[in-house]
Amino acid sequence: MKTFVVACIFISLLTGCSSADKKSPMEGAWKLAHEIIVSGDKIDEFPVTITGGEIKVWSGSTFVFVGRFKQDSVYSDSFGGGTFKLDGNKYEEEVLYHGSDDYRGKKVKILLEIRNDTLIQTYPVDDNWQVNPEVYSVEKWVRID
Repeated sequence: MKTFVVACIFISLLTGCSSADKKSPMEGAWKLAHEIIVSGDKIDEFPVTITGGEIKVWSGSTFVFVGRFKQDSVYSDSFGGGTFKLDGNKYEEEVLYHGSDDYRGKKVKILLEIRNDTLIQTYPVDDNWQVNPEVYSVEKWVRID
């Protein structure tokens, strides 16, 4: 719970700050609206088999996210953040902190598409920006600010 409160404070600080640099098209706060997670024959879907919610905020060249999910009767907290680079639809996050040790210090390549107030992230992708059809996630975010 303490980590959740710290993450919320961090999000508040990010949304209150502005950058004089060129702003990314993701600048601001977004809410997770839908997600499909494919792992071999298993498919999970938010908000169908997974419930809860998550917010992601981009400011300048940084991002942060925080959320809580429930699948079956198990709750899991989701939080993290770091820096990012965007080149067309090629988006790369450098994860500086995360609720899972597996992601800390990693770079994650993501295909990104923005359609008005909807942002779609597909990941992971390989070094050639290709999605593995056996293991991937597609997240649909809607702007909330």
